[in-house]
Amino acid sequence: MVGLSTALSSALSGLVATSGQSAVVSRNVARANDEDYTRKILNLTTDFSGEARAGNIVRAAEHRLSETANLSNSALAGQLVFNQALEGLSSTIGDPEVDGSLGWSINQLQSALVEFEARPDSMIYASQSFAAASELARHLNDSSSVISNIRSQADSDIAASVKNVNQLLSEIQDLNTQITGPVAESSTRAELMDRRDAAVRKLSEEFGIRTAEKPNNGIAIYTQGGVTLFDVSARSVTFQPTNLSSATGSGNNVFVDGVQVTGVGAPMPLKEGKITANIQVRDKIAVAYQRQLDEVARVLVISFSEQDQSVAPSRPDATGLFRYENSPIVPGLSTIHSGLAAEIRIDDAFDPNRGGNPLLIRDGGKNGPSYVYNSSNLSGYQLRLNALTVGLNGPQSFDLTAGLGSNLNLKSFANSSASSIEQLRSDTARKLDQAQALHQRSTDAVSRKSGVNIDEEMATLLSLEKSYQASAKVMTSIDQMLSTLMQIVR
Repeated sequence: MVGLSTALSSALSGLVATSGQSAVVSRNVARANDEDYTRKILNLTTDFSGEARAGNIVRAAEHRLSETANLSNSALAGQLVFNQALEGLSSTIGDPEVDGSLGWSINQLQSALVEFEARPDSMIYASQSFAAASELARHLNDSSSVISNIRSQADSDIAASVKNVNQLLSEIQDLNTQITGPVAESSTRAELMDRRDAAVRKLSEEFGIRTAEKPNNGIAIYTQGGVTLFDVSARSVTFQPTNLSSATGSGNNVFVDGVQVTGVGAPMPLKEGKITANIQVRDKIAVAYQRQLDEVARVLVISFSEQDQSVAPSRPDATGLFRYENSPIVPGLSTIHSGLAAEIRIDDAFDPNRGGNPLLIRDGGKNGPSYVYNSSNLSGYQLRLNALTVGLNGPQSFDLTAGLGSNLNLKSFANSSASSIEQLRSDTARKLDQAQALHQRSTDAVSRKSGVNIDEEMATLLSLEKSYQASAKVMTSIDQMLSTLMQIVR
């Protein structure tokens, strides 16, 4: 009887253990397509009598693989931000030989002036020159508006990211407290760890992070630069949205627990991720392009400005066809005037739709009699038009901080600006492809280690079914033996 009782107890323990394992495998299969789920394994133990007992449920997780995947996640998120911003900037460029690009608009103005010079008495050609100048000013205005919107969107995205970071850190803190606390079941702890890992993955999209394992399955989180984000408690991440009143000024920075982590002077700067990318878009990429457009606008204002034509000139140069906020003061030479591309306009004195006269392009005099070039009012006067054409085709003194050199003519400068944006966009597209490939490889590696393979789980389930059948067969045999024994005793 003792032998049968022992065998029955062993078979029963086998049934219970197999049932528990089957439940875990079934849960794995049911959540195979959940990217936040980690494959679970029920460990078995043997008690002092040699019977199998269900132990803890553990996760098939690999910390180093998860770290690599999170870093690739940061890189991909940042490249997506760069790509979107540069696609927006590229929309202002177009093909230099196609209607709508800045280089094309400059070429149209130059061609209109050449035709006007050939027929200086023609109001039609005067109006065409005015129209070409208007289109060029509009292009600069529209491009500056795009840049301003991209910078404002980047600043808003930084604020949204910081809000998301604080929410995720708070969630991680709550989950970590439950995980390291007296959780009743190992299955509950494993599910909580899955949720915590999912929150960490989302956090890695905002900036590069690294994690460290702590006692009782706890974790600590740091930025790649070494600033603590979470260790028992979450640190505060702060950012004050920027009023981007200056076209080329830097925005506000992000702080972690009072430590500056973005911008010039950050001792431990953030790396990768959305926040870093948006900071660079807002304060570097968009600003550099705006500076180049401002230089184009400055050269236009100076080139079409009027000089005192008196025998003894004493009056300062004054803006002519192109005006801006500080008109009639002419911008300084070789010095960027921030935001000029957004301010540049056609002066009403030249606009026939506002009672102006486009022939002033030929004659001058918008700023008074002292600024009249065609003092004899000759219908065939060409000197002013010739000077404008030669000036636009000749080398200009551009501010070196625009990053395109100093000795270029206006069209070459505009085309170089377009080329620099297109080259940056091309480089970003290439880096995005690389980041996507790396992210795919790292997530595949995590999936192979921690994800659910349906075929493997079904094979395990079949094996468990055989074990269950074997234990059930033992119990059936023991039942038959006990029945026979009871009949004999009777």
